[in-house]
Amino acid sequence: MVLATALGLKFKGGVVLAADRRVSYGTFVLSKSAKKVFLVNERVGISTAGLPGDFQELVDVVKFNMTLYELDLDRKASPTNVAKLLSLLLYQGRFRGIYYAELIVGGLENGEPKILVLDPAGGLMEEKFAAVGTGAQIATGILEREYEESLGEEEAISLAEKAMREAISRDALSGDGIDLLVITESGARQLYIPLRAA
Repeated sequence: MVLATALGLKFKGGVVLAADRRVSYGTFVLSKSAKKVFLVNERVGISTAGLPGDFQELVDVVKFNMTLYELDLDRKASPTNVAKLLSLLLYQGRFRGIYYAELIVGGLENGEPKILVLDPAGGLMEEKFAAVGTGAQIATGILEREYEESLGEEEAISLAEKAMREAISRDALSGDGIDLLVITESGARQLYIPLRAA
């Protein structure tokens, strides 16, 4: 089971990535401050759900390899570059122990927003919006009902927050705040939304 909730969505001119901060093991909450949204470069980010050791290793390997890629080719890595490397790492993991992680890669590619979703076996799909993890069904319901391609930046942030809040309110494995990463042509910014304990 891939724990927690993460999502991503495109808007006019950029993307929003989001994830909660809770780490659970069975009925125990192990952490209320785990970071699950990562910036690869100023144009690409990743949001994750799953086991922290697994997704942290994947993100570290991707950041290292994308840095080498950028130095070697003298150009910034794109969301497609990052997603294809993650797909290979996840697929290879099937033969030595699967990674318990679902990931959403988002960012700008040739000036256009892009969202790519990866499952634990390395399957890769491009979407307008996506949610993964134990709260994905609830978050997806909100996104399907309210998403429009014409969304502006603030509307997209509000929709991501609403979908995360709904997922957290109904999924005991998700919670303890929402991290947001917004990527546009003018750069990337990170936001944190604390949630009041029930």
